[in-house]
Amino acid sequence: MKRGPLGALPQLSRNARRALVGVGALAFLNALALVAQAVALASVITTREGLPLLAVAILARAGLSWATESAAARAAAGAKEELRTQLLAKSFERGPGWIADRGTAELSVLATKGLDALDVYFTRYLPALVTAVVVPPLAGAWILFTDWPSAVLIALTVPLIPVFAALIGWYTEKRVKKAADVTELLSAQLLELLRALPVLTVFGRAKQQAGAVRQIGEQHRKATMGTLRIAFLSALVLEIAASLSVALIAVGIGIRLVHGDMTLMTALVVLILAPECYLPLRAAGAAHHASEDGLEAVRRVAEVVEHEGSARPRLPGGSVHVDNLRVLRRDGFAPDGVSFDVRQGEIHRLEGASGKGKSTTFQVLLGFLEPTDGTAFVAGDIAYVPQKPAFAAATPRAELELAVPGAEDVEQVADEVAAAHLLDRRITDLSTGERQRVAVARALLRVRHGATVLLLDEPTAHLDPVTSRKVDKAIRRASDTAAVILASHREKEAAEDETFARVVTEETTPERPKRLPVPWKGAGLGVLAAMAGIALTALAAHLIARAAEMPPILTLSVLVVGVRTFALSKGVLRYIERLVTHDETFRLANNLRAELWLRLVRTQRRDGLQRLVDDTDTVRDLIPRVLVPPIVAIGAGIATTILFAFIDLKSALVLGALLLAAGIAAPAVAVWTERRASTKLARGRRQIATDTINALTAAPDLIAHDAHHRLLARLHADDVDLAAQTRRQAFGTGAATAIVLLATGAAALVCALTGNPVLGLVPLALAEPLAALPLAAQQRRALREASARLRFDAPERPEPARGKRIRLENVDVRWPGATEPTLRDLHLNVEPGAHVAIVGPSGSGKSTLFALLLGFLPPERGIVELPRATWCPQEPMLVSTTVRENLRMSGQHDDEALRKALSDACLPDWADRLDTVIRPDQVSGGEAQRLALARALLHDADVVLLDEPTAHLDEPTARRLLERLRHDGRTVLHITHRPDEAARADLVLDLGTPAYR
Repeated sequence: MKRGPLGALPQLSRNARRALVGVGALAFLNALALVAQAVALASVITTREGLPLLAVAILARAGLSWATESAAARAAAGAKEELRTQLLAKSFERGPGWIADRGTAELSVLATKGLDALDVYFTRYLPALVTAVVVPPLAGAWILFTDWPSAVLIALTVPLIPVFAALIGWYTEKRVKKAADVTELLSAQLLELLRALPVLTVFGRAKQQAGAVRQIGEQHRKATMGTLRIAFLSALVLEIAASLSVALIAVGIGIRLVHGDMTLMTALVVLILAPECYLPLRAAGAAHHASEDGLEAVRRVAEVVEHEGSARPRLPGGSVHVDNLRVLRRDGFAPDGVSFDVRQGEIHRLEGASGKGKSTTFQVLLGFLEPTDGTAFVAGDIAYVPQKPAFAAATPRAELELAVPGAEDVEQVADEVAAAHLLDRRITDLSTGERQRVAVARALLRVRHGATVLLLDEPTAHLDPVTSRKVDKAIRRASDTAAVILASHREKEAAEDETFARVVTEETTPERPKRLPVPWKGAGLGVLAAMAGIALTALAAHLIARAAEMPPILTLSVLVVGVRTFALSKGVLRYIERLVTHDETFRLANNLRAELWLRLVRTQRRDGLQRLVDDTDTVRDLIPRVLVPPIVAIGAGIATTILFAFIDLKSALVLGALLLAAGIAAPAVAVWTERRASTKLARGRRQIATDTINALTAAPDLIAHDAHHRLLARLHADDVDLAAQTRRQAFGTGAATAIVLLATGAAALVCALTGNPVLGLVPLALAEPLAALPLAAQQRRALREASARLRFDAPERPEPARGKRIRLENVDVRWPGATEPTLRDLHLNVEPGAHVAIVGPSGSGKSTLFALLLGFLPPERGIVELPRATWCPQEPMLVSTTVRENLRMSGQHDDEALRKALSDACLPDWADRLDTVIRPDQVSGGEAQRLALARALLHDADVVLLDEPTAHLDEPTARRLLERLRHDGRTVLHITHRPDEAARADLVLDLGTPAYR
């Protein structure tokens, strides 16, 4: 692993190498302009000469600052684009198993927010580092030429700053790694909670999890604040060392002025240049610690990128050969000795009960898993339908075009599996059966365009008999040109037509921004810190002016003490202000995250992870950058203007006018030149974060269809657009910074004509607080939008009338944003203890009925009386923890109750696995369904709602399971696509036509 101040970045990024050279050249020119400005300003104060040189130097420094900021931001955007592309490409190369082990949420955070930390690296650390190499030697050389005692003192004290920085940097290295671990863990834990949000809501435990969300955020706050305390302590030590050194130089200059050993002009030049010998080093040290998050992200990217992966080659042909395949799983081999050969034109069915290794066999054939024993050989391009399809595109049409670019028969293939009407719907709006049809269409499209091996893992598990028949016919047609391997627990079923599903438009939950609280404590401390810096400059200048009059040395003692006092207080106040501000914003973000969780509980929104992580962090990061800087700038400007009014009223008016002009013009120019780039940038980053986690989640499907290269190319194109917005924002920010430097420089030029060093030097100290205003103005809209997404309206829904039976009269149910109700004029009366089978085509409203019964959807009209319900969903919604904790999501139960529930769910072998940590992708579909059923049976409720609980089970296990449920004594509503299961129910509710035969 590469170490040093630049880490592994130069080896990974061409943009970083180019930025190093470009910023170095600009820093050299800036150093020359700085020396010229110091000499000219001292000349104007003492002799009224040198105005043209001073004006040119001010203009040059403003232009060079603009160029440096733009170059650094361009480099940051380019480097992030390079590193994100490398990280995602290597992740896909290492395979879906590695991605699952590493964690999709953690990788997504690393690829987005982790790399976004490089903005600080390029815009602050890299310019400061290069400036620290260039400016101090040049400024020190000029001081040596004019006043060698001051140069000696600088030479003795300057090395202390990098030494302190290195010592504290070594100490904080592990802290930064720990904070990065906690950040990734935060996303992973929130993803797990969101995955289980619907079942937690049903079990009445979702609102309780607000405490868990708050606790997770509190852990993140403590870990991050622990790192920041050390990092800010480093800045404090560096600032105090630099300030005291400058104060010592100022005192020494004053003493020599009293004794007549130097001129006032020389003293002013040294006083102006001396801080510049320390400031770059101090800024580099502070920026290094601020950029450590970015360097840690680069280190983690390098660990992934530097791994040498190997991809299984795809050979031509159309056959599959498996011989004595065995894969060691938790408690044995599954599969255990499977052998078969399949050629084009043949269909081979994988038989066996749930958990016997059918899905594992597919993983081996796809190259995602290495066999323990035996061989598995695939010749030809693969098309694949997994048990749980995942999609990287927003709509089915876009997904199919991603799988086969330029295909003109997308609608024809979709129609073969009754999915043509789904093509332009949002994938997130599709039911499980509808998503299954889209996955089948995707695979069949691949077969039409050259794939010769078709792998299908229970492709009709969630389909009604009508649609299942259509899909079976399409698969048989595909077998004419492909070797087909099919895993299914269903017998062939005959039926006719299908009813179309609802049409859903965009969600329209109102999102109105609300005023965010200002961290007033931190802002007040920021004003005091800025005023201390201004007072330090003013007292140092006044000390030299008084010393030039050669008074008795004792008359300067008060000024000497004042210089030292403000040198210390500036650093201490800045340290406390940073800690207080960040702690206030972290606590605010934690409260917002907990409140957001409760809103998500009420609305069940699908974009919860982006809101809980990205938007909350955006608000947390932008509050100190947007709300605090204007307060600090206003406070510092008013205080300085009042100070000038006591000295010279005309200078105060000039200074006030220029500060007001800069305070208005700089933010206005920044906002105008960027043309809302900051808002587009925030939206673009959020979209890339969404697309990245979608891509990583859909990795198995993408890799199986060799579509990940195309997706990575699209993500790269989006990254290029994002980089363009970054460059536009940097252009505006750089222009605004140049305006600030011009305004403060002009104030210094005009006030220097008075001959008073205080009036001539203090305006330069105001550049720092004013420079934060442009970026604050640019990011204000992004802050408002992120805040609105956190604080959208989510009113409490009234509890429905509770009883022992289910009673629905004249009920209409509509999904949010739907053009029409999914269910109209629904009547249902179910007495306690009845077993009701709910049938109908996919998309006919079965899951909508369950959403109504569970309270997820309010009725649009009608009378509703509902008992307390428990739920086993289509998607099991397991989380990555122990079996015990997954089952206890339904309530606190002892181990004996957990074992009985597992036995009732036909999982007696799992009774001794309560402490086994499971991952949702490590259990078969049938095992996951039965774990979810055991969890539902544990909940104390009057009605059991089962959404296709036997979809992934073999027929004997399914019959045994349903027979046990009939003896449970509770009311059971059971969605099924199996006619034999419906025939054994007490009542059949058919939501579609034709009726089952």
